[in-house]
Amino acid sequence: MDVSQKSLKTMISNTKLTKKEEEIAEYILNNVREACLVTSIELAHRLKVSNATVVRFPKKLGFSGYSDFQKYLREQYYDKSLAISDDVTIPSERLKLSYDKVIQSDLLNDNLKILEKNIYSISEKNSSEEFNKAINYIIDARRVYILGSRARTGLTEIMGVFLNQIIDHVVINSQQSFTPFDSLASCSQDDCVLIFSFPRYSEVDFAAAKMAKEINAKVVIITDKATAPIAHFADVLLLVSVDSNAFFNSYTPVLFLAELICTHVSRATVAHSEEKLERINKHISQFGMY
Repeated sequence: MDVSQKSLKTMISNTKLTKKEEEIAEYILNNVREACLVTSIELAHRLKVSNATVVRFPKKLGFSGYSDFQKYLREQYYDKSLAISDDVTIPSERLKLSYDKVIQSDLLNDNLKILEKNIYSISEKNSSEEFNKAINYIIDARRVYILGSRARTGLTEIMGVFLNQIIDHVVINSQQSFTPFDSLASCSQDDCVLIFSFPRYSEVDFAAAKMAKEINAKVVIITDKATAPIAHFADVLLLVSVDSNAFFNSYTPVLFLAELICTHVSRATVAHSEEKLERINKHISQFGMY
């Protein structure tokens, strides 16, 4: 039974439940946020029913178990109640929607839950094979170009600093005096181009990815969905959700993914990384440039 596209009310109304199970259903419908967080034992204690009854309830609805049911609840609640639809991309419109939601929400906890969901999306949307392929492209490349526009320039700077400390020939395009095309003019098929691209999807990023592909460089795209305009240029497509209940995208999960990549690259090149870090540290220590 495919329950992912069905509403909770529909599932409950189409299922024959015992009196105790009806109590569980009514509680969850009225307290979806709490139900996303509590264990089956905690829920059983609150409703004064057995844990077995709570565990049996989601199975009757068609779920494989209680954890599968909770995952569904989180997706329904946080996708539809907290995070603003990614169909709304204009900042002023997102700001208005975020204000309407914040009035009725616990801002800190809601943001933490959205952030948790976004970070978990990394493991849910990407296979280890894709991740390792991206790592190998970076390690084997003659040069690594890191590109991103506007708010993504911060991501390129941070990832560029980390990668440059462990491997050679990292090129960061974040200076206003240089366009991505200036940087990619020296790119070749022996290089790797990594591009951050998120809504509203800059056409400059799109053009840069197209240019890198025409050069036959290895292209690693980090974006939010497989249908992103830039996605079809990717040799490796790494996905991460940037949902938020604010007028801007949440880039903390993207930074987490960038750090994860840098960690794996450093471990795969440990001898060279250690030597280079020691050289850098010798000089920055003289000036306290930490």
